[in-house]
Amino acid sequence: MGKKSAFMAALLLAVYAVDVLAADPKPVYKWVSANEYYFILPMSQDLAISGAGTESVKPWGIGFRAVGNEKFSKTGGLQFQSVKVDNPSTGRNTFYLWELLLGMEYMAPKVQGKPLRFTASAFGDFGLSDTTFFVAPMLSAGILYTTEEYASTPTGFTFDVYYRLADIDLDSVGGGHGGTLKPALGFKVGYIFEGFWAVKEKKAE
Repeated sequence: MGKKSAFMAALLLAVYAVDVLAADPKPVYKWVSANEYYFILPMSQDLAISGAGTESVKPWGIGFRAVGNEKFSKTGGLQFQSVKVDNPSTGRNTFYLWELLLGMEYMAPKVQGKPLRFTASAFGDFGLSDTTFFVAPMLSAGILYTTEEYASTPTGFTFDVYYRLADIDLDSVGGGHGGTLKPALGFKVGYIFEGFWAVKEKKAE
């Protein structure tokens, strides 16, 4: 009986192994978002300086953002802005904004033969300037010019206009003065590099 039982067990194991090898490989889901790198172009906005009137400044900056591949996707990124001030009370000075952006993005579905896709986003802007922490909501709208029609994720040039909806109160803008950046329009241009957003099959053994 012992030899017969061992033989039956070996036979069952062999049949199971053949069945496993013959089965279709199961899909492996892997997601890495596409990435946008962009420049914030200088555009005039008002800076109200405590006790020293209002100056027009033109911040410029750079940023990085994760881009989704669905009609509505979560998005987030980091950006840096440099702001130069030239005022009799502050002198010539530069202060910086370090910002974390978190929000949702709408992207029009991809249509074959039509490279332009409309985008719209809403962000929370969580920032730091010197020792000042600030929070400001932002809205953005623009277009993506697709450069690789059959890429698995969005890819191409981006052109966006955004609007910051709230004041940013700052403890230091130069010369010992605080100040407030007023709500303002901004413009950015960038490029989205293709990510990996697909169902990948296991290689057959």
